[in-house]
Amino acid sequence: MTLSLLPPNDASRAHPAPALEAEDLMLRAGQRTIFEGVSLHVTAGSLAVLAGASGTGKSALALALAGRLPVTSGRMTVLGLALRRSAGAVRRRVGFTGNATVVPLDETLTVKHHVAEALTLAGPWWKHSASRHRVDRTITAANDLLTALGDALGDDPAVKPLAQARLHRTELVRDASPVARFTLSLVLALVSGPDLLVVDDVDQLRTADERRAAWAALLTLERTRDRNGMPLTIVATCQDWQGLDDVLDAGHPLAALPLRPVHVHVLGDSSPSAAPTTPEIR
Repeated sequence: MTLSLLPPNDASRAHPAPALEAEDLMLRAGQRTIFEGVSLHVTAGSLAVLAGASGTGKSALALALAGRLPVTSGRMTVLGLALRRSAGAVRRRVGFTGNATVVPLDETLTVKHHVAEALTLAGPWWKHSASRHRVDRTITAANDLLTALGDALGDDPAVKPLAQARLHRTELVRDASPVARFTLSLVLALVSGPDLLVVDDVDQLRTADERRAAWAALLTLERTRDRNGMPLTIVATCQDWQGLDDVLDAGHPLAALPLRPVHVHVLGDSSPSAAPTTPEIR
């Protein structure tokens, strides 16, 4: 697996196929409505941000889009596969991370053991998929991505948490910095080569600098893939997307890089004042 910044040619080429389409989704639990009236159209290779206050159903919607939670009503197609009929196939092509209840990081494991476990689960049962070489290559690729982001961000204060964020083979997960843990969660979700990555709760990173570093990674993240030419699509949830607005500012050093297109969908409020200020870009 190679993690890298988006290459200029791939970033500027529009992919015609939608990665995700949803129409009038609703989820109820007993008498409670978790979310309703959700319609999405997410183009392949873009970053779709599901934003909203606590209690607006962001995590539940993220699980539904990943094929892990059936909705009560509505229609949804992920990577050309209709849910619920093809939920199993969707789960095999969608990576999911960020939700400590669903995919927790095991703080008692070392980084190398966590990566080895993910490689083993992603590989065929008859083949040893977690050789030391593959484990080291995966960790090195993630650290190279962090270095490249630090270089690209220029004098943004987000460089500081990036500079401190390195994955060390023998370090316990609980001892890693917050940004390093976030990066590890991305690595673990990507080892199976998904076409769509769902990242729940970017706000788990507590400081504004850490969140800007996370958004920078999601805006630029790509990796080579041999299976097909579909670009990686990312769906991320958050309460506060100010950090995303910051790095999308035309005067920000990141603007010099090719960035994936962005769509922000605000949940839980249909008033005009809830419309996001983040434009669809590049």
